Amino acid sequence: MKYKIIIGLLIFFFSNSITSQVIINFNSINEYMFKTKEALNFTAINSSLKPVEVNFYGKITNQDGESIVEFKTEPFLLNPGSNFITPMTVSIRDVNYYINDIAEIEEKTGTYPSGNYFVCVWTNCATPDCNGSGSEIGRTEQPVCVKIHIENPTPLLLSYPEDNSEILETRPIYTWIPPGPIASSANLNYSFNLVQINDGQTKQDALALNRPLIKLDGLGSPMLVHSYDLPALEEGKSYAWQIVAFVGKSYFASSEQWKFRVKKDTINFKLIPKNLSYIEITGQTGNAMYYAVDFLKIKNEVRFKSGTIVLSFKDKSGNSIKINNSNFVIKPGDNRLDLNLKNELKFRHGEVYELTGYLLSGELFTIKFTYIDSTLLPNE
Repeated sequence: MKYKIIIGLLIFFFSNSITSQVIINFNSINEYMFKTKEALNFTAINSSLKPVEVNFYGKITNQDGESIVEFKTEPFLLNPGSNFITPMTVSIRDVNYYINDIAEIEEKTGTYPSGNYFVCVWTNCATPDCNGSGSEIGRTEQPVCVKIHIENPTPLLLSYPEDNSEILETRPIYTWIPPGPIASSANLNYSFNLVQINDGQTKQDALALNRPLIKLDGLGSPMLVHSYDLPALEEGKSYAWQIVAFVGKSYFASSEQWKFRVKKDTINFKLIPKNLSYIEITGQTGNAMYYAVDFLKIKNEVRFKSGTIVLSFKDKSGNSIKINNSNFVIKPGDNRLDLNLKNELKFRHGEVYELTGYLLSGELFTIKFTYIDSTLLPNE
C-alpha cells in the first residue's frame, strides 16, 4: 500500500510537469497613448523544461463589456522561464475590430479615446498538440485580464512670445502650458531651444540648422526668464523657439515651432515721470493714460466705510489677467496699495492694460496704463 501511494504521487507530479501551463503577468501599460498592440506588454512564464511555440490571443472590451477588438499574434517561441513580451518582440497577425469608430480614432490619433477598458490575453499552441508535447503545455489556464484607464494627453502648448508676434522685451519671459494629464508628474521636465532666424529661413529651417542661442535641458517649470547671464535679444531680429517635454528621461511631447520678432522700442521715455505718484481711483473713467514702472500705485481716500475692493486686470485684447493679490482692503482714511506687476510675470513692456473695480459706494472705476519694465529704461 505504501509503495502504491509513492508511485501515485510520482505519476501525479510527472504528469503535472508535462502539462504545465503558461502564466501571464501584465507589465506597465502606457495609458496615455494606448493602441491595440500595447496589449502585448507582459511577462509570459513557460514552466515546462523545453521551449514551446505559441500564439498569443487578445481581446479588448469597453467598460460596458462590448467587444472592441480581438487579435492573434504571429507564432512565438517561449523559452523555459520568463519571456518578456512587447510590441517589438512579437507582432499581430490577425485583428478584427467590432467597433470601427475606435479603429478610426486609433488610426488617426495614435490612441484609444479616454475611458475604461479591459485587456485580456491568453495563449494556445501554435502547432497541433504542441508537436506532441500536449496542448496543455502551451495554454494559459484562462484569459488573464487587466483594467486600464486611458486619459488622452492634451498637447504641449507655447504661450509667450506668441507665434508671428512682435515684442519689445530683449529679455522676455518665455511661458508654455504643460501637457495633461502628465502635468502633475514630479518627473515632468522640459528642454528649451531658441535660435535666431537668418534671412530667407523659415522657423523650421532655423531650428533644424542654426546654432541655439539658448539650449537648456531639465527645466522643472513651464517658464523661463531670459536672465542677464544669457545674451540679450537684438532689436530688429527674428527668433524661433520650441519646447520638448520629458517624463524623467523619456520623451513625451513636442510643442509647435513658433517665431517672433523684437521690434524697436518707440516709447517716449521723456513722457514718463521720474517719480510716479499714487493714482486716486475715485472718478477714474479710463480716459486718461498712466504709466506703471514695475509697480502700479493706487490709492483711495474714504471717510467712514470699510471693505474690500476687488481689482480686475485686462490686456488690450480684453483678456482677463489674474494676479496674486487682487484685493484692495479699505479702511477710513488714506489707503494706498503698491501692485508689483513685475513679479506677476504677466505684464509686457510697452503694452497697455486696464484696471477696473467697484468703489465701496458701488461706482465703477477704470484706469488705463502702460506697463514699463524698469530694466529697459535708458540709462541717464
